[in-house]
Amino acid sequence: MYIKISSPLIISALIANFVIFSCSKDEPGPVDPPVEVLTYQVEDLEGNIFVDNQTLEFSTINYPDASLLFKVRNTSSETIAMRIEVESMSGTDGLLMELCFGECYYGVTTGTSYPTNPSSPNVNIEPGQTQESSADHFLNSDVGDGITPVEYTFKFYLADESGNQNGTAFRIKYRYTRN
Repeated sequence: MYIKISSPLIISALIANFVIFSCSKDEPGPVDPPVEVLTYQVEDLEGNIFVDNQTLEFSTINYPDASLLFKVRNTSSETIAMRIEVESMSGTDGLLMELCFGECYYGVTTGTSYPTNPSSPNVNIEPGQTQESSADHFLNSDVGDGITPVEYTFKFYLADESGNQNGTAFRIKYRYTRN
């Protein structure tokens, strides 16, 4: 069998090879815009930043010395939605803890996230700002049994529009020990 190779066949083959090799996989395709990671920090009223899992010690139940005032600062460029969960407590039943974040609650429950209003479950914070309230705080009034410290672990977290955790969590421990 004899195959005759003609100039048009060779030219077509060369063009096809040129097109195939010039469109290699090394060239980037369309690039999706980067997704911003929403971030925040928890700080005191003077702007000092708390550290994740930091334990804050109190030896009084008297206001204002037993009150832990805080701000949540949005460090991203989009509005964030925040909540606080009472992750755990010991030495107390939570009835004498005041938690204010958007709204104030007198008495807290382990596993409950605040705010508790289903129609507005989050505290929304604009980019570069802190929450609107300047009085958000934790205030323990429970003296406990005098032996076991009264301790709460509060989990701050980013939430979706329904109030479900949707991002990183940050914890603060509030501990009261009687002198």
